[in-house]
Order: sequence, then structure tokens, then C-alpha cells
Amino acid sequence: MGYVIADLSIVYYVFFFLMGLTLGSFANVCIYRIPLDLSIVRPRSSCPRCKKQIEWYDNIPVLSYLILGGKCRYCKEKISPVYPIVEFITGVSFIVLFHFYGLSPALFLFCFLSFCLIVISGIDFYYQIIPDIFPLMLAAAGILFSFFNTTLGDTYLQRFLNSVIGLFSGGGSLLLIGLLGQFIFKKEAMGGGDVKLMAGVGAIIGWEKVLFSIFLASFLGSVAGLFLIFFKKVERRGYMPFGPFLAAASYLTLFLPAPSVLLNAFFVLELNLLQKIFGA
Repeated sequence: MGYVIADLSIVYYVFFFLMGLTLGSFANVCIYRIPLDLSIVRPRSSCPRCKKQIEWYDNIPVLSYLILGGKCRYCKEKISPVYPIVEFITGVSFIVLFHFYGLSPALFLFCFLSFCLIVISGIDFYYQIIPDIFPLMLAAAGILFSFFNTTLGDTYLQRFLNSVIGLFSGGGSLLLIGLLGQFIFKKEAMGGGDVKLMAGVGAIIGWEKVLFSIFLASFLGSVAGLFLIFFKKVERRGYMPFGPFLAAASYLTLFLPAPSVLLNAFFVLELNLLQKIFGA
């Protein structure tokens, strides 16, 4: 029986990885077409240079890129490595979520969140916008499926209230930060898309984690900004999209305990150290 369960577990890992690869391929389509107001369904993908439609056997996530040597079959134009990277990241993100959450309702909700965060990161990185459709979908999914999201509380009422409060605290706190930054620096400090994004994320992960993810994103963004300024990749007052950092932080918080638990553990550790130092 143990061998059967182990083998079945491997099947699940493979399934979620392949599902992630497939949705990663779709994420590439969304990243490219949505900002250009193009259909994400038709026409089929084609080479940007020779305009030849890409056949299904040349459109297998990651594998086709490797087989073709990163080039178009027809005109030999180089294919951006971003495409297989996005596919691979999506696949890995799905199996990590499965590893932590197993076959639970929260797993599928978080897979949907992960997919949206990857698309949002790509669009914001290339176009410096976050289309409203994604925060709206996240908010709707978070509220509607909050009753089955056991990470938000023990009872249905707790889960629903945590989701609603998360929506307002995620968007509201970032809006407040933006207004404060605008008052201090006399220019727009936070995009409206970022505010809507964290409102949608908050509806899924709850108020504690969304607030912590904003703090974590600010830290990651500051470190990345200093790094880029030091190596002269961006100007000191240059614009750097915040969406990818918010997305990365939101994903990471899915695997962390509630911030209150982290703070409690920190204070207990600090108390133990003080007792060791001054106790005797």
C-alpha cells in the first residue's frame, strides 16, 4: 500500500507540473496580447518575423524550445528565452503549491493566484500596467471561494470575514502608502494597478498575510533598487515596476505562518536569549 501511495504522489507531482507548463504557455499569450488589446484565443501563435503559424508540435512548453534550439523552425529567428522560463516557473510554482497544500480546495485557488501573479508580473515588467481584469478576478475568486479556503480560519464566517477584510486592508494600506508618498515626493508614488492588485490578493490570502506581503515587497523592491542603482542599470529617480515584487512577496507568504505567529516566535526567541544572558 505504501508503494501505491508513493507512486500516486509522483503522478500528482507530474500532473501539476504539466498543468503548470501548459498554463505557463497560456500565460505567455496573455502577457503578450492583453496589453495590445488582442484576443487571447485567436489567431494561433505565429512567428513575429516570418508570420508562419506555429504548429502544435512546435508549441509544446519548454520541450519544443529545446528541440528547436531556441529558433523558429522556418526563418531561424531566435525565440526569446523568456517563453520557456515563464512556462518552467509556472510549472515549478504549481508543484511547490501541491507539495505544501496537497489536494485541497486552497490548492486550486492558490494555483489560480500563482498564474495571475505570473501574468501580472510579465505585463507590468514590459508595459508598466496591471490590467483591471486580473485584480477583479482575484477579488471575486477570493470572496466567492473563501468558505472553502481553510487557511483563512476555522469557520465559514471567519473565512469570509478574513477575505473581505483582506480585500480592503490590502488595497487600502497600499493606497495610503501611495498618498503619503505623493504628498512627500510631490509625484505619483503608487500606481492604481498596484492598489487593485493587493486588494485582490488580500481577498485570497487574508488581511494578516497581505499586509506582511506589502512589507516584504517593499523590502525586496528596495534591495533590488539599490542593487540596480549601484550597477547603474537604473537612474536614482528612475521608475521601477512594483508589481513583480508585490507578486513575488504574495506568493512567498503562502508558505509562511501568519505574521502574528512569526512575531510571537521572534519574541520568544528574544526572551530566551535575554534569560540566557542575564538569567544566571
